[in-house]
Amino acid sequence: MKKVNSIVSLLILLFLLSACAKKQYAVKSVNGYLVEMNSRFDNQDSPEMANLVQKYKSQLDSKMNQVIGEADQTLKKVGVQSALANFTTDAMLEYATGLWGTVDFAVINNGGLRATLNQGAVTVEDLYEIYTFENRLVLLDLRGTAVKQLFEGFAKRKIEGFSKSVRLVIKNKAIESLTIGGKPLDENATYRIVTVDYLAEGNDGMTALTQATHYTESDIILRDVMIEYVKKLTAENKKIHAIPDDRIEVKE
Repeated sequence: MKKVNSIVSLLILLFLLSACAKKQYAVKSVNGYLVEMNSRFDNQDSPEMANLVQKYKSQLDSKMNQVIGEADQTLKKVGVQSALANFTTDAMLEYATGLWGTVDFAVINNGGLRATLNQGAVTVEDLYEIYTFENRLVLLDLRGTAVKQLFEGFAKRKIEGFSKSVRLVIKNKAIESLTIGGKPLDENATYRIVTVDYLAEGNDGMTALTQATHYTESDIILRDVMIEYVKKLTAENKKIHAIPDDRIEVKE
């Protein structure tokens, strides 16, 4: 059956090609056969290819195994307040402020953090494992009404990561209080938010972000931001550190 399907597909392709070509060309005959990819091909070693692969593998291993920092504790992405999300969003906010000026807060989804950051030496590979996706930083201008909707979604469905410039108090799956930069949320104000392009598109339930009145793109990948941030901490003789703080409180 696989052989028949392959031949039929080839016939259709050749028909379409011949239909687009000049009329003096025509398909005269079609022949096909299957080649099973099995272990016999593994015995046909190519020293040249093996050497080429090893060359690039050695270069890649050298880069990925480079120790760039140290974590004083294990950072996980679980719980009401994720230590890993806290660390990530605070780094995002600092980086974005240096890039774009005043930024009110940062937002990330816990689903975008793909691994735990273990205590001890931290390598480039560790950060590749955590920040797997090619998500890029974006800056959004968002009205206070949309910001409120964003955090209402956190209160009702699931809490995601946000920077320490925000303090959110939840009671009975509703916002009891929300302050940004030490001030109560102003629904008539416009806030500047750094996040990633994936979330800015409204994914993972963050549809409120699609209401941005202004969208600033960048080609800066979040993973690169975090690598640079960890190197900066190391240069300042600091370790990676994050603990639950007062940015979120859930009342029973």
